Amino acid sequence: FGKVTNLTDYGAFVEIEQGIEGLVHVSEMDWTNKNVHPSKVVQVGDEVEVMILEIDEDRRRISLGMKQCLANPWNEFADNFHKGDKLKGAIKSITDFGVFVGLPGGIDGLVHLSDLSWNEAGEEAVRKFKKGDEVEAVVLSIDVE
Repeated sequence: FGKVTNLTDYGAFVEIEQGIEGLVHVSEMDWTNKNVHPSKVVQVGDEVEVMILEIDEDRRRISLGMKQCLANPWNEFADNFHKGDKLKGAIKSITDFGVFVGLPGGIDGLVHLSDLSWNEAGEEAVRKFKKGDEVEAVVLSIDVE
């Protein structure tokens, strides 16, 4: 455990022992929310559980992780769902290559353009969807990496 001492755009500094601080990079704060400002996750003064990921003695830097102290929702998803399962979720975002659907555990699943419709081109099919729409999808594969 450590205490958050400072926030930056790229992470949070955490004092793990008196006078010893490390950085939790924003990518190591949460398994699913990778592009959020650290202030949306922690505040200065918060007591947080951290794991030491790397110690760079030459540069006198300690890299810390918070998400490593939590269960990985991807592993949990892979344990509970399998190829062929049908799931419902709301569309979180629409991109040039497909739609992202919110799934159990706070993870997002991609429905690629080529998998949106049996009888329409993906570019045409995607126009029928909008953010927030509830959809049903079939799990084609699960990549926990």
